[in-house]
Amino acid sequence: MDPHTANRESIERNNLPAYFDRCRRLGLTALNEKAGKTLLAAFGLRVPRSLAVTDPDAAALACASLSSPYAVKVLSSQALHKSDLGGVRLGVQNADEVRAAACGIRDGWPAERQQPEGFLVEEMASPGHELVIGGYVDPQFGPMLMVGLGGVFVEIFSDVVFRVCPVDTREAWAMLKELRALPILRGARAGMVANEEAIVDALVKVGGSTGILMTLADEIDELDINPLIVDTKTAVAVDVRITFASERRRAWHGPKARPVDFEPLFAPQTIAVAGVSASGRGAGNRFIRNLEILGFEGEIYPMHPSLAEIDGRPVYRNFSDMPRQVDYAYIAVPRAAVPELLENARGKLRFAQIMTSGFGEGGRGSGSKHDLMEAIKIGGMRVLGPNCLGIYTPRGRVSFTETHKIQNPVGHVGVISQSGGFGIDMLRYGQLRGLRFSGVVTIGNSIDLGPNDLLEYFLADDATHIIGLYLEDIQDGRLFFELLSKAGAKKPVVLLKGGRTSQGQKAAASHTGSLAGDIQVWQAVTTQTGCVPVNTMEELVDALLLFQTIRPNFTRPTCNLALMGNGGGASVVASDGFAQLGFSLAEFSAETKERLHALNLPDGASDNNPIDVPANVFDRTEGRVASEILDALCSDSRTDAVVVHLNLPALLSYRGRRTMEHIMDACIAHRQSKDGGTALAVILRSDGSPETDAARRLQRDRAAAAGVPVFENFAMAGCALRALANYENFHFKKPQLEYEPRQL
Repeated sequence: MDPHTANRESIERNNLPAYFDRCRRLGLTALNEKAGKTLLAAFGLRVPRSLAVTDPDAAALACASLSSPYAVKVLSSQALHKSDLGGVRLGVQNADEVRAAACGIRDGWPAERQQPEGFLVEEMASPGHELVIGGYVDPQFGPMLMVGLGGVFVEIFSDVVFRVCPVDTREAWAMLKELRALPILRGARAGMVANEEAIVDALVKVGGSTGILMTLADEIDELDINPLIVDTKTAVAVDVRITFASERRRAWHGPKARPVDFEPLFAPQTIAVAGVSASGRGAGNRFIRNLEILGFEGEIYPMHPSLAEIDGRPVYRNFSDMPRQVDYAYIAVPRAAVPELLENARGKLRFAQIMTSGFGEGGRGSGSKHDLMEAIKIGGMRVLGPNCLGIYTPRGRVSFTETHKIQNPVGHVGVISQSGGFGIDMLRYGQLRGLRFSGVVTIGNSIDLGPNDLLEYFLADDATHIIGLYLEDIQDGRLFFELLSKAGAKKPVVLLKGGRTSQGQKAAASHTGSLAGDIQVWQAVTTQTGCVPVNTMEELVDALLLFQTIRPNFTRPTCNLALMGNGGGASVVASDGFAQLGFSLAEFSAETKERLHALNLPDGASDNNPIDVPANVFDRTEGRVASEILDALCSDSRTDAVVVHLNLPALLSYRGRRTMEHIMDACIAHRQSKDGGTALAVILRSDGSPETDAARRLQRDRAAAAGVPVFENFAMAGCALRALANYENFHFKKPQLEYEPRQL
């Protein structure tokens, strides 16, 4: 069978794997347009009537079986854009013109290109809107579906939306509604109204559970329907390009994960420490001192090849010498010694955290990655790392960084970080801001345990209510997606993805390939799962802080804000910033307006939204008026959240007064009241002077202890509120989930 025969072979859904295998044996990497459309038709998509022919004379004869006008196209299995090479003629009216069109394509075909397999003569579709439907198999997440504004300018407009497959009808509708071009499809400026149901039907047939991409996920590389012409009645696939893998692959399917009982890791009773020294300066010595400072109540077993004791504790050479099974081992020894140390554990160690780095990808020598993997298998433990700083677990009184603070009571925020340094920053900065953690885990190079294992644990852990993630890479993206999808965003999951701008896309063999990138993939993942994306570590902490203190509203997502503070200009600029994030200023009810007006705020103040209370007006009551204003705002049913912003230098300029303290008292009282359901965020703005910063730290610490989120500026508060609103919008119009406010 030659390539021409392969492309003309009958394509049926039940023989597709064998068909692609035959194409591969012939050296083909793509289907020509006729074969591609035959495949589309096998899955129920509408395609024009057409005939594939070998020469211009046969093309003319094909007109007898088709209706004019015709499209005449080159047939080729090469990955190419036919129009750019002069391989398409449109609006051809009769047989003579069809013959002339085919001759023109043949004679003008570039000499350096493989000669055409023939020509496709087909009936032209009725005029309509041009869309593109595409798909490809992502190496991490598997089949991905794309829809967007199509035609020859698809890359220029880049109005496309991606989803992880499979998609159902509801998800297909959501994709369509995200397009900027949707008003055009709905007849803007007296244009044609597209049949949206036909578009959704086509999307499901391509990306649904029994659609092309899921059925042929191990065969196809990319699929490109461009254009899909949609009129008032139908959607017709006018052109298609399908490329397939050189061999059948299952790269996007990860191995089934082994179940993990993480209790010994987060609440260890016995800890072994390998990496101590007689001088007391080893990494292991510092780790032991930190355990002592934090009040670890279990047993500690130092390890060293020759020492007998350290600081009064007996020292062990091997795990087998220890009196009890070890829950957790801290490993900070030279690389070459790690595999033998773990191999000799042979079932006596539950978890090892390998701080040591330098395990290369290849090789089988001492200290190689292969050696380490074999040692883990023989030793029978689960491993964090290598190149991993470890864990912070307040209930276990263990920390990977020096700290004199264990939060009490234990918090409800679980954090997973692929970067140890980032984990340190999260822990220290997060505690400073008032975050209370159930655990912080750094996972390093993830030779065994990875982000999915810890994510599954935190999703099921009753002590963890909110999850923060910092990821740079994920080996099994499909499992990550499925874990989040199954969880249904019952717990907020806030994601900071590092390296999103690196272009993981392939060379543009199709429009889909040129538009697909890491950013688009992760946008699809977060949109479909309700995972909340952020852009910086500060935004991650801000979002976690807000989720820790505010109960999301699934029946009415946060939108209408009330602003109150000193600084009219700041309020105006802030209003613009919040508007750009999708928020509006609340229109107060008549009752609220009366309550505010009854306060008789003096000249210079404003009781309209945003409420401006200059520092001198606050000073008249030493800030006590804030309590009355907050009572009115938080009782207003039209207000979703209240933002209190305070210019500290102006307030502190009134010496010997407790204005700032009383304003914060009002905020704390609101948080602790039975009516504290209205979201409240406080912004304390400083000029950077030591005096002002000290005052801000004092009030921030008071607020954090009471569960009031404090931000340094409007931008930080706005991004946190946007994260909250995104999470609420994911649940909007869905059955409300149980979600308890955080008790601190």
